[in-house]
Amino acid sequence: MSFALKLLAPYLAVGLFWCVLGHAWLAILAYHVQILLWSRSSLKCWKKGNSSRYLWTAMPAALTGPLLYFLLPHVVQTDLLDWLSRYHLSGLSLILMIPYFGLIHPILEQAHWAPLRRRSPVAHVAFAGYHALVLHSLLQVPWLVACVLVLAAASFAWRWMTERSGSLVAATMSHILADLGMIVVACITA
Repeated sequence: MSFALKLLAPYLAVGLFWCVLGHAWLAILAYHVQILLWSRSSLKCWKKGNSSRYLWTAMPAALTGPLLYFLLPHVVQTDLLDWLSRYHLSGLSLILMIPYFGLIHPILEQAHWAPLRRRSPVAHVAFAGYHALVLHSLLQVPWLVACVLVLAAASFAWRWMTERSGSLVAATMSHILADLGMIVVACITA
């Protein structure tokens, strides 16, 4: 039962606070509260392991921001500034989202999803799938599908990185690089 509830954590938060109420901060905070409640023991999983040998595997994620910068005008189906504003992400709210989404979110999300990925491959699909709820009103359908597939592949890569290194450090660095790139591009292009 708790496995299913953990898989559903982002769907509950995003479904209510993003899709129904249209508020990004409430959605991410509700998701993170659930992570903290469900994953207290997982928050201690950043042991060193062989993480330094695998940090190079995080580097491709640094391309997320530049790639998104060039793709964004071709893949969105609405004005990005309007879309962000619709979810209460403008001005200071958007600026504050840079460190929160770019640094805190990846740490919490890796702590939450790492044990779920070890337990079942369904976790990769669940991780990727909830992002479709967030992005469905921004991306054209083919790009939405591509995004979900890339996120599922990233989840598999993070599991591989974690297993090989014995630590979440490389996977978390990869996640940080990707999320920071995305939120910075959102800020500079909006």
